[in-house]
Amino acid sequence: MNNNNVSSEHHAPPEAMPWHQTALTDLLTHRDRLPHALLLTGPAGTGLSQFGQALAGALLCETPQTAGSPGCGRCAACGWMAAGSHPDFRALNRMVDDDGKESAEIKVEQFRTLGDFFTVGAHRAGRRIVIIDPADALNTVTANALLKTLEEPGEGLLFILISHRIDALPPTIRSRCQLYRLDGPDLDAACAWIQGATGCSAQDAQTWLAMAGGAPLPAAHLAEPARAAAHRAMLETLAKLPDTATVEVADALQSFEPRLWLPLLQRWVMDLGRVKQGAAPRYFPQWSGRLQELAGRSDTDRLVKAGRVLAGQFRLVGHPLNPRLFCEESLGALANAFTPIATLERGR
Repeated sequence: MNNNNVSSEHHAPPEAMPWHQTALTDLLTHRDRLPHALLLTGPAGTGLSQFGQALAGALLCETPQTAGSPGCGRCAACGWMAAGSHPDFRALNRMVDDDGKESAEIKVEQFRTLGDFFTVGAHRAGRRIVIIDPADALNTVTANALLKTLEEPGEGLLFILISHRIDALPPTIRSRCQLYRLDGPDLDAACAWIQGATGCSAQDAQTWLAMAGGAPLPAAHLAEPARAAAHRAMLETLAKLPDTATVEVADALQSFEPRLWLPLLQRWVMDLGRVKQGAAPRYFPQWSGRLQELAGRSDTDRLVKAGRVLAGQFRLVGHPLNPRLFCEESLGALANAFTPIATLERGR
């Protein structure tokens, strides 16, 4: 017979990534001595959000097997966490509008909705947990509101702040949190996980991992067949510059959203800069030959300028006023970094 706390139904508890399991066990082993605020940081795309969720789920689990064990998956608390309805858990994230666009900031109005949660005791006579992810999205007003709560936290209240850019957080916030750094996986572990998660080949796993800058979660996202085909098509199109006219390349990119091709274009410029300086490409090693050829035709100062232009374009990528003009301007920044072949031949 089941009591109020235990169910015969199994609920999959939130899981940390394989390379973070040891760190999770370490924190959970000391669950009774955790501070009132943890600041989790580490490389982007390696599973910090999953770690925070797994930590919260394990801390709220009502029948853990050991001090260092994750959620049991069978108690009422684990069921509520799986359903996203635990009364002692809240998550503060960027808001997403009806069009699926994410806001740039976590606003103070969102934080103020937690007022009762901070003052009312735990429903299950345990912890109350708030995850703020990403914490560096807090605007100044929201950060100040959080600071007041961190200075006088309620009994049993735990904040888990997640940030890949802790330097973007106010020092006053950082000083009131215990910093916990999480490492990403090594190359072999990352590739093995990508293969297992997507079914792609070892070679493709390495390709997508490089394209994602070594971040396994975005790499697995890229490896999904439809996305993989789209990214290959976009990259092949971008690699035609400057031998193909900018307007023609822009024509070919019109079927893709700017948020997809602009990061590729920026990383292509970064790799060109690396090859120009004698280093190996980081993001597109499979295009090393083409990058070597283009590096010999490019100008270092103009590559740097192209990088600055593209960095500025990210401010508009979600809502360009004229998508076609936006595309041509972005591509033009790269095209301007090259010396025409005819000019090179005349100089020989």
